[in-house]
Amino acid sequence: MLYDNFVVTKQTLKKRGLFLQLVATVIIWSVLPFGLLLHGSIWIYQQIYFPIYDIPKVRFSDYCIFDRYKLRHLNIFQKLACLYCEYANGGVAWLKAIVNRTEIYSCSIKHNVHKEGQEHQKDFFEYKAFQ
Repeated sequence: MLYDNFVVTKQTLKKRGLFLQLVATVIIWSVLPFGLLLHGSIWIYQQIYFPIYDIPKVRFSDYCIFDRYKLRHLNIFQKLACLYCEYANGGVAWLKAIVNRTEIYSCSIKHNVHKEGQEHQKDFFEYKAFQ
């Protein structure tokens, strides 16, 4: 699995140093306004485009889970970090579902080359049929 060698311990955090941790924190949190703007833009897109073509809307709550704040052993900063990741991962999954649904209803032709994340195209028309 991809994450088998990625283990964060107190030892590895100490090696990185406080300065680098602060830089990383600022960079990570500086992306949040753009994520919120993207969320709002995609929400507006879905509200306008989907009803025109009778496409069923994708609910954000189906893709975003906020439950780590209930963990008692996390401090407030860890809970905020978890909240950020829950929102970011859920938001990206929601965005992908909206884009996939748009593609299903708007252009249901398989790509010529298979890539990861294109599983929704399994029932699409074959690319070769349109050459």
